[in-house]
Amino acid sequence: MREARTDWHAAEYRKLSQLRAGYTLEKIQKELGPPVFRTSLESGGPYVRNVYRPREQYWVEVISDKNNAAMTYAVTTCDPAFRPEFFYGGHVQKGGVVLNENTLSDVLPAAEQREESLKIFFGYTAGSPGAVFQVYDRGAGSSYRQFAWGLNEVCPTWHSKTPGYDPQASWASWYGKHQGLKEPPPGHSFLAEELNEGARPIMAESVVNTYAECAAGETLLTYYPTQIGVDRLVVR
Repeated sequence: MREARTDWHAAEYRKLSQLRAGYTLEKIQKELGPPVFRTSLESGGPYVRNVYRPREQYWVEVISDKNNAAMTYAVTTCDPAFRPEFFYGGHVQKGGVVLNENTLSDVLPAAEQREESLKIFFGYTAGSPGAVFQVYDRGAGSSYRQFAWGLNEVCPTWHSKTPGYDPQASWASWYGKHQGLKEPPPGHSFLAEELNEGARPIMAESVVNTYAECAAGETLLTYYPTQIGVDRLVVR
């Protein structure tokens, strides 16, 4: 049973769970206030990155199109005491993910987890700590929407299920040994069978800090090829 939270926690959780990709910026800003950062996703491109920080406990990023519609909606929290819950899937089957509580291993049912790949990216310098995330897509079964959860590099510490365990160092080491002959960046996708080669225990320790989704008919990797959620280079 999840521990009780203060009133402001409950209000923030409710607000975050009700916002969705596909909404207008007007509706999102009515709940979150004006963005603290607003930049083009790519120079000269049609998409805009809108970053909100209503409280110091979390970031929200919305990538909008020229019509001010939210193509993506993503929440990142580095505070282990802040635990918003989000729901993925469609009308027939739904699942949930609680940030700072669920690990990469326990968001999906075990039978599904064994079939899923993982997106992992680590740069080649100390200034590029990396990201790890999983994308959920069931076509019509998820109402033609994609959802994702994982670990975002804006958080200086990646929390673990076991005190003292370092998920970031473990992922960096595993990635360095297994990236092999894969295509160069941006990002690498590791299939389920590749994750069986030592990644499963790391997944079981890695507590997710970020949730993301895209509007119906959109593809998350179009907007987030190497990580999901707010970019540390934008907010540092």
